[in-house]
Amino acid sequence: MDIKKAKKIISYVVQVTEPRWRKYDECWADIDELIIRRGYEQGGFEFFKLVPLLKKSQIYTIDRLGSVMGNYKSEKKYQRDYAGGLESTFYTDLKQSRYGQVGNAFYLSIEEFLNTKAGKPGSRFWSLLWQMLICTHYLKENYNSSFSNYLRKKFSQYKGTNDVLESYILECSKEGWEDFKLQVKPWNELYGIGENVFDFILGDLKEADGITTASFKLDVNNIYFFQATGIDKLIKEINREEVINFINSLDMKYSLREVNKGIYTYCSLTESYNYGFCRSREKCIICPVSNICEKQIG
Repeated sequence: MDIKKAKKIISYVVQVTEPRWRKYDECWADIDELIIRRGYEQGGFEFFKLVPLLKKSQIYTIDRLGSVMGNYKSEKKYQRDYAGGLESTFYTDLKQSRYGQVGNAFYLSIEEFLNTKAGKPGSRFWSLLWQMLICTHYLKENYNSSFSNYLRKKFSQYKGTNDVLESYILECSKEGWEDFKLQVKPWNELYGIGENVFDFILGDLKEADGITTASFKLDVNNIYFFQATGIDKLIKEINREEVINFINSLDMKYSLREVNKGIYTYCSLTESYNYGFCRSREKCIICPVSNICEKQIG
């Protein structure tokens, strides 16, 4: 594997998947649900498949989900023996409505998600659910149940003003947004969310080029792609910073986030119906760039 081959592979992958990843656009108007749906789409957990069940129970808002932990006074850190399954103390209490009707509805939604195999829970299912409940409660109590308000307050502090309009954020330049993140680290107060996921939450806002251009989420699909193609051998270390540096060094016509989305689309299991390359030897054979990749299919 060499740089020229790597750039050719990645360029093809991003270009061929463009009709699909162009549809990933999100709207600022939906920002308060994005933090729930995208914020906890981690560790293989198909959170988007839980969303219809939460909607059916009429609890899919920061305000409603944030109310579950209103009476909880103990340790906020996830404890597996306390909240690590439907038979745990916490979920038994939810089932028995000790955390109110919303808590009971949340329990029933999780139970249905698991019993019907509506989606994959992934490796961190129970801890992510706990973190989501803690985070939404924090936003409910401190920012009027609004992630939008949270971002505006943080950006206002960064600018040294009392309050800023949403337009100030949406019109922020790439350099300004990167400096804001560096100085404020706005993910620090969002339980269970780091910079990687923070970028993913905001990375496809169609109204905010400055935010989206440099956004990047290093997920299991991107990591797998680099390993399967052999491109990983050209990257000093497979971590977020080094992968971003490597992609930027290729000087491609696509933005960092567009490369990110293209790779995800090309080899993710979620998009496997139309793409899913690098995931099976049958598809690998018909991949137009398989002749220059190392084909480390796992």
